Amino acid sequence: MKNSNAKIDPDKELYLRQNKAIHKARAQLGMELDDCRELARQMFGKASLSSLSLEQRSELIDELKAKGTKVFNPKELKPQRRETAYFEHLASWDKRFPKGRRGFASNKQLAWIETLWTLDFDDGRTDSKRGLRGFLWRQTKSLENGPVSDLAFLRDNHVDAVITPLLQRARKKQDGKNRR
Repeated sequence: MKNSNAKIDPDKELYLRQNKAIHKARAQLGMELDDCRELARQMFGKASLSSLSLEQRSELIDELKAKGTKVFNPKELKPQRRETAYFEHLASWDKRFPKGRRGFASNKQLAWIETLWTLDFDDGRTDSKRGLRGFLWRQTKSLENGPVSDLAFLRDNHVDAVITPLLQRARKKQDGKNRR
């Protein structure tokens, strides 16, 4: 039985995600495992996929993608602190909309939403911006002035519908960490 309290090493997590991507790409191409190993040997001089470094595995995935697969190449997740991420997002919105806009979400609200999304929803499996756009669309489609699929067009009456589920997810995630 797995210990749910154990922290997973980020490199191990990336390795496992890359492993899934390699085998999914191989399956999409109809490539045998031995053929994939031969490709690795040609590229890096190593026939064992498990002996490849994380960087080499990433290059192998890129090569498989160039052959026509539709897989996501997982990259190393950069740890960010919530405070740093928020101020980076806020600076970006303040630069884009220095005077604010009547009837639209404030720059602080946009930065908060973007920070919550980045830290609590973005797990590296999908295109984060695309995922956020879909989330915004679903949350605002039944509201006045909706639907909206870009934060820049988020109206002030949309903020609660967008931020509430993000805050619930963040609280749930935090509660899970506090129980350990």
